[in-house]
Amino acid sequence: MTIRMDLDGPGLTHFGRALAALGDEAKARMALSRAINKASARAYTQVKRSLAKQVGAPQARVLRAGAVRRIPASASRLESCITSRGGYTGLKDFRARQVRRGVSAAPWGARRLFRSTFIVPRLGGQVFKRAANRKLKGVYGPAVPKELVQNETAEAFRTTVETVLPAELDRQIRGLSTGAFS
Repeated sequence: MTIRMDLDGPGLTHFGRALAALGDEAKARMALSRAINKASARAYTQVKRSLAKQVGAPQARVLRAGAVRRIPASASRLESCITSRGGYTGLKDFRARQVRRGVSAAPWGARRLFRSTFIVPRLGGQVFKRAANRKLKGVYGPAVPKELVQNETAEAFRTTVETVLPAELDRQIRGLSTGAFS
């Protein structure tokens, strides 16, 4: 997901005067990178919380399973990314328990019954289902990279960046220009 800021009307004039008050491009890039990093750090916190709630697992488990991380911006690269890698998470990570008709687990935050499935303790407590050719087939829950760009998590990222970035950019420019503009 990409967040893009468009400045027009009085905001563009204000932003132009602010950058002129900084004096050089290096200070402007420093202000931009600091603002981007502050906004992305806050967005990362909100994304972690929302993602854990959306997936239905504790934050530590989600971060470990999906390897979610934040790449900060620099003065030479004015962008920050929140990335994730990994595949689908096994049902064993969602408080799976064997019941008579299958396995009960709580992926996506809601407990449900997975009929005709069973837990194999010898294979790490993973949940399986018997395939048509009599082989075992794993049963999985959510994929963290896929959930990262959907629903509440995507909305948490967007709203956090949209509210924090303009205010933080204004604060950084004021700090670097020693209040020379208003």
